[in-house]
Amino acid sequence: MSTRTFQRLAWSVTGYTFLVVLWGYFLRISESGDGCGTDWPLCHGAVVPGTPTFSTLVELSHRITSGLVLLLVIALAVAAFRVFPRGHAVRYGAGLSLLLTITESLFGAILVVLGWVAQDISLGRILIRPVHVTNTFTLMAALALTAWWATRGVQTLPWRGLLEGFWSRRLLPALGVLALAWTGAWTGLAVTAFPAETLREGMGQYLDAEHLLIYLRMVHPILSLAVIAILLRQARADWDIARLRGDVGFSRLALGTGLLAGIQLLAGPLTIVVGNPVGMRLFHLFLADFLWAFVVLSISAGMEGSTPSPSPHSGMKEGSTSSERTNPASNSAA
Repeated sequence: MSTRTFQRLAWSVTGYTFLVVLWGYFLRISESGDGCGTDWPLCHGAVVPGTPTFSTLVELSHRITSGLVLLLVIALAVAAFRVFPRGHAVRYGAGLSLLLTITESLFGAILVVLGWVAQDISLGRILIRPVHVTNTFTLMAALALTAWWATRGVQTLPWRGLLEGFWSRRLLPALGVLALAWTGAWTGLAVTAFPAETLREGMGQYLDAEHLLIYLRMVHPILSLAVIAILLRQARADWDIARLRGDVGFSRLALGTGLLAGIQLLAGPLTIVVGNPVGMRLFHLFLADFLWAFVVLSISAGMEGSTPSPSPHSGMKEGSTSSERTNPASNSAA
């Protein structure tokens, strides 16, 4: 397999996995997580149930598509170890992707077996949601980075740049997006378990909240304002850095991060105002996944070089503490 072929494979597996994750969101929103009962990996005691309901079809299709993700990631990992030499960043990315795909499957099994699906709002499900979301987001990040590193020709993991000077500030946007994912998972459970047909009805639920989830639902929109402000600020700084370097790929990531953050600032409140319809909730989550990918790839692109960069505080140039690039970045890569 050529490097070019591997790049196409890696981006294809990443894109397909993002779609499967989106289908998992629909599974949760449509309350179809109990479509196969508490059986796993079988569905109502059979490989294919005789008279499947809508929820059974949704759950079964999610299991099948998720199983295909595992096979594709195995193929990606094997290809990575064949195409790239020992110690290459792509090997680490593909290996981590495989590990996280396995743990993602285990999370799915745990939720089904323990009955933490559909309308269940037990404390166990509330506590496991952030952990599950973290695994999902880390998996998407690992796959995206594997494809990105293969495309950019990054040979070694840029850990040094992550801990030095200006680049350490990049952790805050990533942690902010993760925090939004955690609180968003709780908000999603609350919206499903305690639906409100109007905005006024939803606000009224806070006056005499019948469950912890209603209070947790308040955290997400408040936190989103702070995180989006951080993302917009960092996107502007990244844009300036990319222009100094002449790095087209990095500049596109900065622009995409800013645009997605701005759209999310509108999409979130609009989803609430129109009554949280399924289509808008899926669109909001779809944008969140892409925003996460752009933030993660921006971190990688930012750590790939040491060109003097403007401070996000003053707009003045400041030099990186690193004296050499992790790997030369291709100006044509996107």
